[in-house]
Amino acid sequence: MKNMIDSEIDSNRLCQEIKSGEYQEEDIVNSLRILGIQDRWDEVWNVSHALGVEISWIQDAEGAVFVDLGSSGEVRLSAPIGAVLPFRLWIHTHPWTAYWSFTDRTALRNFAGLLEVAIVLGNDHWKRSRCRLTMGQTLPDSIEDPLNMWTDEEIQHYPVVPEVMV
Repeated sequence: MKNMIDSEIDSNRLCQEIKSGEYQEEDIVNSLRILGIQDRWDEVWNVSHALGVEISWIQDAEGAVFVDLGSSGEVRLSAPIGAVLPFRLWIHTHPWTAYWSFTDRTALRNFAGLLEVAIVLGNDHWKRSRCRLTMGQTLPDSIEDPLNMWTDEEIQHYPVVPEVMV
């Protein structure tokens, strides 16, 4: 992990390579992993936008990071093979506006208690939700929908500071 924290990623150059078609998917995924570890979330969105796809970035309980490239209109939260629960953080991008889509709300509902913080990135802003249900805890009797265990927070503008991920 230390090597990744110290890695130099030029996201502008990366976006130029993407636009010219001169890139390898494995290099992009690794670069997105590193940019996220370095809390460079606006640059993660820029790379996602250059690719024309949504991306998913997940950090598990041990700090391992998993990156998935989706389609132009969707990326689903899925439990990566080898990941350790609970997930600390799920960050994913939207093409322009940060909001909780139907697919996102379904993921939050299904992963309540298995995911601690979720953030969706937009072009110049982001939106966060934190789960109030911890792993192993049962849904309170007064709550019928697990989605109600997630906070509803206001849109924020970049940067995403590390403190918001807890």
